[in-house]
Order: sequence, then C-alpha cells, then structure tokens
Amino acid sequence: MANNVLTKTAIANCMKDLMNEQPFSKISVSYICRDCQINRKTFYYHFSDKYELVIWIFETDIINPIIEKYSTFDNFDAAGELVEYLYENKVFYRKAFEVTGPHSLRDYLSNALKPTIEGFLGPEVNTEILPISAAFTDFIVSALLRWLSHFPVAQPEDFMEQLISAGTVLSIKLASSLHFPDRK
Repeated sequence: MANNVLTKTAIANCMKDLMNEQPFSKISVSYICRDCQINRKTFYYHFSDKYELVIWIFETDIINPIIEKYSTFDNFDAAGELVEYLYENKVFYRKAFEVTGPHSLRDYLSNALKPTIEGFLGPEVNTEILPISAAFTDFIVSALLRWLSHFPVAQPEDFMEQLISAGTVLSIKLASSLHFPDRK
C-alpha cells in the first residue's frame, strides 16, 4: 500500500510540475510517463486518465485533510482552508479548472459541494423538486473560478469576504422581491 501511495504521489508531483509549465490540454499520459520516468502500464495501474489524476491530487491535497479535520465543509474555517489552498496553488488550479466536462475538476467540486449546500438549505427547501442546491453550488464554483482567473488573484480572506457579502445581499434582495413583488 505504501508503494502505491508513493508512486501516485510521484506521478502527481510530475503532473503539478508539468501544469506549472503548460496547459492541461497539452499534457498527455505519454508526456507524464516520460517526465515521471514510468511506463504507461504503471500510470494506468494507478489512474484511468489524466482527469482522474487531477481529481486525486485535489482529494489528497485538500479534500481529505479538510474532511479529516472538520468532518464536513459546512463551516467557515473549512471553506477558508479550501480557498487558502487554491490560492497557494493557483497556477495549477487555474489550469485544472479550465477543463470542462463530465470528468473535470469543476464537476467534481460541484458534486462535492452539493450535499453541503443541501444541508445549509435544510428540510424547508425541497431540493428534489427545485434545482436550488445546484444553482447555489454553481454560484460558488463559478465564483471560485472567476476569482482564480482574475489577475492579480485577490487574497483568500478578501475573496471570502466578497463571497459572503454578495451571497448575503443577493439572498436578502431575492427574498424581498419574492415576498413583496410590488416594492422596489
């Protein structure tokens, strides 16, 4: 088991180095293998493709440690650690988030955040009928992507403050307009 983790970590470190130099789309499994000095069979023993590798990096470096520490993402400290980690590794994650599709990091993060959002909404909101949790999840993931894509990237604490402020104002204004449609 230790050898598995060591090999996966070595492959992950090669991928991080490669993504610091070039876009995700330009990196092939062959290129990763050559850079890491492994054969393709070794790569495919550990990962089905480069998309799974990026998700493994994200899970190993931040998701698992946060869950171990907080057991969930439903608090400010856990969210702050996630944002801080993304900031510290912004070059890698800026490129990783450029990838779209069913096996992308964007989709992974959306799926990981959705249960937390549903927990915040509570039983008052029927998340099976209304796609509310997906909409709030999309809001947060989009905000993270835009934040990382902006040059220069704002400090994590400034981003968190802006996210909370925007979410609060938006929910208050939305609630006000839905409850009192004739008022402006």
